[in-house]
Formats: sequence, C-alpha cells, structure tokens
Amino acid sequence: MNNLSISLPKFILIASAWFLISPCQAQPSKDSTQTSDPVMVNPNGQRDLQVQNQPLILRAEAYAGRPYGIGKIKFRLRVGDELVTRTNATLLSDAENRVLYPVISKSPAKTFFQSLFGKQPDNPDDAHTMWFLFQGDQPLRLRLDGSGGTAFEVPVEFARDRQFRRTVDQWWQGFNRSIKEQIEKSDYPPMAEVYLMSMLGKRFGLQVDDPFNRKKDPLMQTFELMFDVESLRSDTIRNAMLKGNNEGVANQPLPQPIRWSPVVVSQLPEGIEVEPIAKCIPKECFYLRFGTWNNQIWLQQLMEEFGGDLSRMVQVRGFKQKIQSKFLDQLAIQSSEWDRLFGGNLIDDVAVIGTDTYFDNGAAVGVVLHARASETLKNNLLAKRKKFARDKKSLGVTLQTIDFEGTEISLLSTPDNRYRSFYVVSGNCHLMSTSLALAQRFVEAGQGKDSLGDLPEYQFARYRMPCDREDTVFIYLSTDFFKQLLTPQNQIELRRRNRIVTDIMIFELAHLAAANENYADRSIEGLIRGGYLPQGFRSRNDNGTFELIENRWQDSIRGQRGFFAPIPDLPLKQVTLEEVNWFNERADFFTKSIRSLDPMFVAIKRYELGEKVERVVFDSRIAPFGEDKYGWLMSMLGPPLQQEVPSTPEDIVRIQASIRSGRAGKLSHHQIFAAVQDYVDPNVDLRPTSVLKSFQALKEAPGYLGAWPTPGFLDWLPSLGGAPDPYGYTYSRLLNLWRLQWDGFSVISFDQQRLESLKPHLQVVPTERPAHVRLNVGDLANSKIRDWANTVNYRRSWQTSIANVKLLNMLTQQFRVPPDEANEIVERMLNVELVCSLGGQYALANLASGRPIWHSTAWPSFSNPTIPDGHTAPVLTWFRGLEVEVSKTPNQFVMHGFLDIQRTESAGGLPSFDLFKGFGSFFGSDSDKETDKEGNKNND
Repeated sequence: MNNLSISLPKFILIASAWFLISPCQAQPSKDSTQTSDPVMVNPNGQRDLQVQNQPLILRAEAYAGRPYGIGKIKFRLRVGDELVTRTNATLLSDAENRVLYPVISKSPAKTFFQSLFGKQPDNPDDAHTMWFLFQGDQPLRLRLDGSGGTAFEVPVEFARDRQFRRTVDQWWQGFNRSIKEQIEKSDYPPMAEVYLMSMLGKRFGLQVDDPFNRKKDPLMQTFELMFDVESLRSDTIRNAMLKGNNEGVANQPLPQPIRWSPVVVSQLPEGIEVEPIAKCIPKECFYLRFGTWNNQIWLQQLMEEFGGDLSRMVQVRGFKQKIQSKFLDQLAIQSSEWDRLFGGNLIDDVAVIGTDTYFDNGAAVGVVLHARASETLKNNLLAKRKKFARDKKSLGVTLQTIDFEGTEISLLSTPDNRYRSFYVVSGNCHLMSTSLALAQRFVEAGQGKDSLGDLPEYQFARYRMPCDREDTVFIYLSTDFFKQLLTPQNQIELRRRNRIVTDIMIFELAHLAAANENYADRSIEGLIRGGYLPQGFRSRNDNGTFELIENRWQDSIRGQRGFFAPIPDLPLKQVTLEEVNWFNERADFFTKSIRSLDPMFVAIKRYELGEKVERVVFDSRIAPFGEDKYGWLMSMLGPPLQQEVPSTPEDIVRIQASIRSGRAGKLSHHQIFAAVQDYVDPNVDLRPTSVLKSFQALKEAPGYLGAWPTPGFLDWLPSLGGAPDPYGYTYSRLLNLWRLQWDGFSVISFDQQRLESLKPHLQVVPTERPAHVRLNVGDLANSKIRDWANTVNYRRSWQTSIANVKLLNMLTQQFRVPPDEANEIVERMLNVELVCSLGGQYALANLASGRPIWHSTAWPSFSNPTIPDGHTAPVLTWFRGLEVEVSKTPNQFVMHGFLDIQRTESAGGLPSFDLFKGFGSFFGSDSDKETDKEGNKNND
C-alpha cells in the first residue's frame, strides 16, 4: 500500500504530461474570436461574470453513424471561468443545429485522485471531456462557450463497425457518469436525467441501469409508494421508456386484501380515560391531537418561523412544496381569521386526522374541532363558508348540501378541486375535510361505529400515556391506519396516480426532446414512433386523459395535479390482470414476512427552559411490539447498554450504541462510541468550496470513533488491522487515519493527538438507564466548533443551490430551452418551487460575452469563495441541545428525548421544566412499569 501511495503522484504527472503534448485536431474557423459585447455584472456585483476568456480546444473528433454520429472534445477553460465550470454552464452549439445532448464527463480515476489529494475536481483550467451526438456526416462548425466563445471546425470521420461500437460504449459510459454525478449532487427529483438515460439507451439498444443503485424488495417498493418517495417516479419513467405502458384492460375484480394477524391487547384495567374527541375519529385515521387551540397555534407559529416547512429546520432543500398552505387553502381555511374567531373560546379540543398523508397529490385529511358551544360554532362556520362562496364565485366556487343518512354535509368546491371542503357536524365534533368518504365515516364513528376511542389498542396507549399528562401534541397511528394504506384499492390507485404524474413529466420532456431534434410529428402517435414516448403511452386502464389548462396539468378523473380527489372518494371497481398480479406479489410478501402491524404513538410536551428557549420533550413508542417482524432492525441491535464509555469534557456531540456485526456469518456484540469535540484545529481551512465531499468533511471534523470490547468493523479498514506499535497505534497512509488499540478499546481518528488525550478516559462505567442507543448534542451555536458547523452547512447549501442551476442549464444544453423559459418549465414539470438554499434568488445575468446564464444572488465569488459576514446555518439559529435514548424490550420499542429550541418570541405561559418530575420517570422508572397478573413488575 505504501508503494502505491508513492507511485500515484508520478502516475498523475506522467498522465498530465501526455495530455498536454497531445496534438489538437480541431481546425479553428475564421470567426474564432472573442465577442466584443460590453461587460455586464450581475445584480449582487458578481465579479465572476466580468471575465471573457476563450476556451482552449485541445482535441476534437467526430465519427459518423446512424441514427447519430458521436463526437468528443477535450478542452480547457481559463482561470476566471469558475462559475461557468461549476454550474455546468459551458455551452456547445453549431451553426446547423446538428449537435445533440452534449455532456461533460470526468474520468472516475481522475476524480478519485483529485479527491484523494484534496484538489477540487471542477477547476476551469483542468482538461475537460465533452461528448455529444450529431446528425449527418458533413464537417461540424462548432462553437464552445465559457465566459467567451471559441469557434472551430471538426471533420467527420467514418469508422469501422467495431471501432464505432467501441466509441458508442465510451460515449455511453461518459454520458452515464455525467448524469449520475448530477443526480448525486442534486436535491430535486431527477426526472429529466432519467428520461434522457432511458430514451437514449433504448434508442441505441444499451443497458440502462438504476442511477440510484438501490436494492429493491416488495417492502421497499411498497414503502416508496405509500410515502411518495421521489425516486419512485424515476423508476417509473425508466420502466415506461424501456418496457412501454401496456397494462391491459381493467376487467378484473379487486384482489383479496392482505390477511393480517390481529393485534392482541392484554386485559386492561377499568376506568381508562379517553378524550371525547377520539370517540368521533374513524379507527382507520391517523390522529394528531393538539388538545387546545393554543397548542395548534404554537405548531403553526413554529412552522411560520421556518417558511411553513418544519423539515427546513434541519434539512437543506432546494425546492419547496407548500404542503401546509395547500392543505389549508383547499379546505378554505384562512388561519388568521380562525385565530381571531376562536382563540380558544369556542374550542375544547382540536385534531388533524386523515386516512393518508399524500398532501402532494390529494390527501384524505381533515380538521376536527370539539366545541364548547356547538351551535354557535356551526352558525359561524356556515356563515363564513357562504361568504367565501360569494367572494370566490368568479373562480367557479360553489356551495351545496349533500345528505348522508339524514345528516347534512356542506360542500364548498371548484371543478378542478382547487377548493374541496366538506363540513359536517356530529354531536359536539365538527369536521372540515377534503374527502366525502372521510366525512361519512366521521358521522358513523360519532354514532359509535368503529371509532378510534373504542379500540382496545388505543385505550392501551392512553393507559401508557394518560390524558392528564396534557401533552402539547399527541400522535396515534393505529393498526387500522396502516392496514388501509395497504388495501388493494389504496395501493393500486396510488400506483395509477404515480403513473399519471410520471406520464405528465414524460410528455413534457418528450416535446422538448422532439423540438430539440427538429422532429416534425409531435402528436402522441408521432412521438411514440420517434421513440420520445413509450409504447402504449395513450393506454390508461381508467380511460382518463390529462391536459394543460392555464399552465396547470389536469386529469379528467382526479382533477388538477396537486389537488387530486382523495383516494377514498374514487372507489375502484375493476383492475387489470397485471395490477392484480402486482398487488398479490406484495400481499404474499407481507403475509409471509410481516403478518401483523403494530400501532405507533408519540407524545410531545413543551416547557419553558429560559428566556425565549423551549424544551420540547418527546416520547414515542411502538406497542404492543412484535419483535419477530422487525428482523432487519433486530439484526443490527445488540443487548442494551448496561455499561458505557464516559464522555470527555471536550465532547459536544456524543453517540453510543449496542450493535452486532461481523463477516462470514460470525456475529459479535460490541458497543460503538463516537464524538465530535469542541475544538477547532487552526490548520483546517474553513473556506467554503462548491463541492462537499463526505470524506473531506470527516477529515475536518474534530472527532473520533471507537468500539469496545471488540473492534468489530474497525478491523475492516485498510492498513489499520495490523499489530500496533508499543504505544498502541497503527496508521493508514492511504486514508491518513490513526488507530489506537488500548486496554480492549479500539479508536480511530485523523488526529493522533486527539487519541493520545483520550487514553485516560478509556474505561467503562455503569449506565444510569439501560438503552440500545444514546445520543447527546450540545449547544453548537455557542461552541468553539460553531465556525466548522457553519462551514459544513454552507458547503452543503451552496452545493444544493448550484445543483438547481445545473438543472436549468441542463435544459438549455440538452433540450435547447431558452434560458428565460427554463425555470417555469422545471417548476411546472416537477410541481415545486425552486428555492436557493442560501436564501438568495435565482436570476439571469449576462456574461461579459452577453450570454445569459442562471445564478443566485447569494453566491460568493467562485474564484475566491468566502462565507459572507453574518451567515449562520439555519439549524444554529434555533438548535440549543438534544438528547435521545432508544430502547427495545420484548413488548415495545421506545424512543425518548428532548430538543431545546430558541424561539424568536418568548414562550410565555408555559410551565417551567423544573415542574417536570425529572428524567427518572421520563426514561423509565418504577412508575413506568407494567404489573402482570401475579403482581410482578415488568419493565417494558
């Protein structure tokens, strides 16, 4: 291994020298001069746009073929073209529009070496390789644009079949590397990339691999469908383009549902209190209870502080789906008016319920209010709905009444489902829902038919988490909720909806590709013949169609995309044989592997910890817990931690876990412990870069990872499994990584001094409470590693922001979409809003040559990037600490913890955390034990 590390620099030098002396075969044309357009600067004074450098063409070749020829250009950009390089804004064009689908591909070996030696792979003066397809066999008059442009001519050669086939393989490898790299660095759903891979692969008869390289089983496929995972549509596009869409005629009855084993709840004590609102909730609904009106105001305000999306508190995202506003808008709920109207005076209890969570494409959800003065509340709501219908009449809003077994259900709606609000009253409970079927079940539940409050499993949950705890939020997911998600109707309809959304994307991309190739017949039949649409594209097993109305896609059966009619309101009567077989495959898997489902419940309570600081305590459980069906999880966990390695005073992030691992069928139980310490190495370069490499971040992290009493997977690392020196150390030159083996402990770090200072702390002490996983995170915002954490976040945010612009540039490069139209097309196709994760705005700005390119107003200079003064990672603005414990017992799976949050306003009116009865009961003391029939206490 040492010899390899010595020879690598020599190899790079030799390869670079060969590359530099290789002759250039491109023939510059007469107009290969820089343009003389005036220099223009973007709105935030971006200096990167002021340069105008001509690309240097090193080599160019083109080989004629059918249906396309293949060309390759090796070139260099110049220092000053960093923004162009890193946003994939290099543009290849030709006078006759014969060039198609150009991509810049990096050699995997070159990328590896650059990463290994810490060099950024996107430097403009590196040699780049661009592959492209072209039509015809006449010489190509090309122009390559960076900040400036170079025009040149490339003769077209005729290669023998074997040589051309080899060129095709090389192009396909380069094309795939480029597309997969874009997917890896992006945050948006990669529909355009997958379409291009599938369409071109099918056209050339080449292998099209899954770009995500995932192992699929029925459980994972079902999970993706249930939770609308973004990668699912990529799979659907790929399968449709390669195999076609012919699914047959819907002439089969629905398949039989999955045969689940019942959940067994042991005998419960008498007198368990269940809140009245739970008696009107259908048992198959998820249940998110706030208890008081002020509690839902708290969650709403917390979401508003983070742009309406709690996930943005911790996750850097490059797009926004507006789930909350969509849900409230569809119900015609205007939150500010509600707050003034109710303010807790008319409401005893409030909950959000639903039979699914498909907010992006038509969820069956609703808001339930338990009223103090039911008739007053009803009159107020009906009056507001009448006024809303009058005010929105020009939008097609209508108000009507539906009779359901003597109960009136009010419907406020539009034909495209942009507004879809059912209102019904059952006793003192009021429901506003997007679903008629849910409104009807609400009435039945209120009359005593299959309500959540009557379920023994829910009463068991209330026995474990009584109502008098007064939780801020209580969430319950019943077994019936999970079962109805997996019914034949729900699963098959979900599959159809996924295909509809996917077909819309394919249709848009097919039109762009056909226009790019100057293909004349753009009817559906013509696009199918041209290979732009899959075979059977027009066949819909429900006979529905979709069309673009006022720049919004609308399905003839389900309504406007994003506002589809809920699944329970569209009962399936017949399905295709292929759908029957598809569902039966999944049913067979669950019947054999899962057999029963467990309920899940979570309680959240908030306390005042200090001025404008809240402590949010959470307690989540799966109970009763059937350990046998979670083999994938149980196989990873060892016995609970009875002893632990104590943390050092410098540890600010700390995790310990009991796991089992091994190779060749040999398993060993051991504990792992890891920490990030509150220390900044003065030699670490904390300047931002445009690419965040995981290995790079790990090397910069001031931390360590250890195992006890056996080293476990640490023995797998290269060069670290050998005999240590007299001081306990081994070292890997390849990874620049140290390992310490000391008194039965095995610890690795990139800093030997850190390991040396750790030696006095390598011991074990009894744990306060048994647990399988324990995580502690301190206040990063007020720590020494704040700048490091801020830099890591900035790198990730910048990379995400750049990826969005790469997508816009890809539409211009791959489909010849005018730059000023790219953003609108992307947002309509993906049904999202592209947002800059650095807080800037995406805008067009002209290069010095006059060519418009996309950028963000929040980007630093690419040539000399620095973090702007005052920049703070979003998580550092609110995060003040976290503790989590995970434990498993024979009859439940538990996760406890708390999260400290800095708010913009004072919490006010909250109980002090000192009033809480301490962490003894919280993490499982005698008061949290279950007594069996013999009077013995079982720790659950």
